[in-house]
Amino acid sequence: MPLNNPITASEIHAILTTEGVLQDPICARGYQQFQVLNLFLDTLVKKDSKKGIVSGIAQSWKISADQRTYTFSLSEQAHFHNAEPIFAQDVAFSLRRHLDENSKSVVASYLRNVLDKILVIDNRTVEFCLKGAYPAFLELLSLPGFGIISHQSTSNYVIGSGPYEFEPSETKTWCLRKSRTYPFPTSNIDRYYFKIERDVDLTVDALNSGRANLAMGSPLEVALARNLKPEYKSHPTFSLVTTHIILNHNNTFLKDFANRKLVADVARFVRDTQNVLTKFDGILDTYLPNGIMPESYYAKSAATTHLPKLQHKQKIKIVFPYGIFLSSAVEKIVKGYEDAGFEVNHINVKGKELSTPMQEGDFDLIFIPYQGVIPDPDGYLDILGSLLAKANLPTFDLLKNLSEVRFTEDKKDRLEKYSTYLQDFEKNLHVIPFSQNSIPIVCKNNIKIPDLEYSYHLNLRDLNMSDEE
Repeated sequence: MPLNNPITASEIHAILTTEGVLQDPICARGYQQFQVLNLFLDTLVKKDSKKGIVSGIAQSWKISADQRTYTFSLSEQAHFHNAEPIFAQDVAFSLRRHLDENSKSVVASYLRNVLDKILVIDNRTVEFCLKGAYPAFLELLSLPGFGIISHQSTSNYVIGSGPYEFEPSETKTWCLRKSRTYPFPTSNIDRYYFKIERDVDLTVDALNSGRANLAMGSPLEVALARNLKPEYKSHPTFSLVTTHIILNHNNTFLKDFANRKLVADVARFVRDTQNVLTKFDGILDTYLPNGIMPESYYAKSAATTHLPKLQHKQKIKIVFPYGIFLSSAVEKIVKGYEDAGFEVNHINVKGKELSTPMQEGDFDLIFIPYQGVIPDPDGYLDILGSLLAKANLPTFDLLKNLSEVRFTEDKKDRLEKYSTYLQDFEKNLHVIPFSQNSIPIVCKNNIKIPDLEYSYHLNLRDLNMSDEE
């Protein structure tokens, strides 16, 4: 059923900006794809915004005294969409796929860093043996990327375990309908339809015309559009997305600390004085976003009260991610660097195309939005490693030191050690923290969004429909 048909009361017709909707967690790449997967797949445990970690496919679990062994007992109620029971063999199969040598999984490294082995004890019991005590392990297993699929699945046919299952469609719209075999409570939404659209005007038109009733991941211009009908609301998802300015250390100018400080001061001056950020954004002065580390980590930088100036003209190439900033904000940032004496060449790059200059090192400064995989420091470290290898960032010692304290048993002590190493790295300005972004969702007023006073991200499963507009 395409999005240009009338919407019934129990359906979500959503517009996404991702590259496509996928059924295989190994192939998922971004936030929106994982959101859809979370409808299709269940995980061993789930993250509840109020209760923390709660049961999923596992009805209970035990943690050994040394915190290195996690034993999960599976619910007898849990079944796949083909009505087959979910056994420990399926859990082991699902997680081991991420660890295969040729796996394309973007979340594999988080599991590989901490997991020693997976043992199938019996049909209903599975055991995870870790390399050391790892307080964030349950958080890790709650990721949609580690959703459970049947061991009978193939690359062309994935048998899911979640509250919704894919419905065949001959259109460019993906449909998930409520599963008849799902035994646990669900929302009152019967079907989700997803369509890809990146154009601002076409997205707003689809919402206003009633062909869609929700848009997520769209450019900020959609959430802030003045011509949206009054029955729509723009709501932050409270995603812990950070945007950092990464400096290419192959540029001789940027190898000097004084020059890096000047670059940082220009960015902060424009950010703090030119209304660059929207109501969905906040100022970020640390590498990790607010809500993850101890309060002592979040010492604020001194305000930059004037725009610094270069003594000699300097060419600089800046890459911006399309949709994270308003076009007017990009213009202000560019003008700030030009007023400081830089000769600026800048480009706006859409979606996955941002990975090209990142991986090729084709930039001097690049603004990179990054959503951590889990609300833990480890969820934000990929960007300092292989993703930016061509930028020659001096991160080897930092990542080595963090890996040595990863398995600290006491959670508070562990985070304090992370704080010390990260603060030492941050003061050298190899990376310039810029903003904490909350990707907005635009939806009709009758779509009820749960209280997200503090949550890692919006979960599409938590949406409900009401009769009130």
